[in-house]
Amino acid sequence: MSKTKLRFEGLLSAYFERLIEDEPVFATISAGLSSGDGKLGTLSARFQDKRERDRRKVLAALEQMSPLGLSNEQQIDRLALRSKLQREREDYARGRHALEPNAPEHLLGILFHELRRGQDQPKRAAANLRSLLKQAPEFLAEAAETVLHPERVWLRVMEQTVGGGDVLLQGVAGFLAETYPRPGDAGAIADTSRALDRYQAHVQTLPLAAPGSFAIGGLCLERRVRDELGLDYTLGQIEALALGEAQRIGGLLKVACARFGRNRSPEQIISEARMAWRPERPLLEIYQRETQRISHAFRAAEAVTFPLGDELQVRPVPEFLRALIPTAAYTQPGAFTREQLGVFWVNDLSVTRRTDAEKLSELQQHFGIPLTCAHEAYPGHHLQFVTANRHPRKWRRLFAHAVFYEGWTLWCEQMMADLKIDRSPWLPVQQLHDALWRCHRILVDARLQTRRYTYGQAVRHLQKQLGFTRARAEADVNWYTAQPGVPMSYWLGRLENERLRQRLIIGRGWSLKRFNDWLLSFGTVPQAWIEKYGLD
Repeated sequence: MSKTKLRFEGLLSAYFERLIEDEPVFATISAGLSSGDGKLGTLSARFQDKRERDRRKVLAALEQMSPLGLSNEQQIDRLALRSKLQREREDYARGRHALEPNAPEHLLGILFHELRRGQDQPKRAAANLRSLLKQAPEFLAEAAETVLHPERVWLRVMEQTVGGGDVLLQGVAGFLAETYPRPGDAGAIADTSRALDRYQAHVQTLPLAAPGSFAIGGLCLERRVRDELGLDYTLGQIEALALGEAQRIGGLLKVACARFGRNRSPEQIISEARMAWRPERPLLEIYQRETQRISHAFRAAEAVTFPLGDELQVRPVPEFLRALIPTAAYTQPGAFTREQLGVFWVNDLSVTRRTDAEKLSELQQHFGIPLTCAHEAYPGHHLQFVTANRHPRKWRRLFAHAVFYEGWTLWCEQMMADLKIDRSPWLPVQQLHDALWRCHRILVDARLQTRRYTYGQAVRHLQKQLGFTRARAEADVNWYTAQPGVPMSYWLGRLENERLRQRLIIGRGWSLKRFNDWLLSFGTVPQAWIEKYGLD
């Protein structure tokens, strides 16, 4: 290996080794390493400054390396590392840590992770939970001093997070009581609850940032489109693309709806199909059967290679997690976890209801199970992440670009229809309505982050164009404000897959399986980088 290649490998390893040491929650959740067990780390201003110094050093070293001396695989890692560092440097430069009161989310997220781990490793999870609870008051007190002028949308999100914190802490209490109870557990949980309240009370006294301070601006957003999505589009071109796609998908949706009668909206059609659905088997069994059926169907169609040695379990949500998990959810294995076990959670709230009508209403919230299974399990998130976690380049496994992993799941939904794996008459309506939603996400994301939309205008856009309730639209927009460039990644990633399909399947005669395997073999990075450094 040449000197430049060796230097790059050393730089990459040193960066991630420091990151894993400095951020134990990242080590636990993303990497799946035991080194972060029971540790919260810190979000202090001093820590933010340290991480920024580290980023500057790594970027400076990267700038001194000639890319001509790197292999194609190293080129992909170079782009991914630079993209990550630049995003974090931009956030630091605009003082995001002083705007975003996210310590409660950080704490509750790792507690939630340990609760889910508790189903397989109860003793380890219990020990970690107790350690985290012990650290929580000091962690929150220190983090509160970092926030100087909270962004008003993020402040509301924090208030909602803290408001739901008691539910999660009740789940922690229930788990500990059922597994390895100790006398001090109730006190530790009460201390954490009070610390969350103190954090919230302190942040609420601070002067607010100017409205729209979440926005990163046009120049930063355009850089992220280029360096995180891998697209050479200007923001104007992205808007033109989104408007065209919204019109095209809207036209297809009207045709699909017309088959159900005149003047029928997608919402009416899906709602009526949902109300007519009467599950004939226990909900968990339906999910298990559908996951297996869809997996077998994609295998039979030879659409993609399935990983060997992975495991996907479809499990019921335990009682202490019922209030925390939606109808269904997926937990992916850590990048370096030996047992690549994914869990597909099914939250059957019908068991908590008394009357038959109430039970049926809860069951019907799960309508559309085949599409959910393809998206979350096979060949969706589970297959994609497990494949990425086996990439021979160790650190590649820690890069995760939404333009790929969300573009991939929408691609899986399209394959469901193209391969006729599900023939439900309502499927095209639901799929196209969801696609239209993703097209409008592009517009809202771009307009919010460039301050062309206020928060209220973004909410009204989703209400008008997609028929969302105000609550649903606000929940969507809350997320958009904190993840610039990610909401638009869904449909842009789906279009990238289609563009490459045209080039390689239609243009070169590749089989669908060869195409999908090729895409998945590079990890979770933008399709354009795969095309540039992984083709021919």
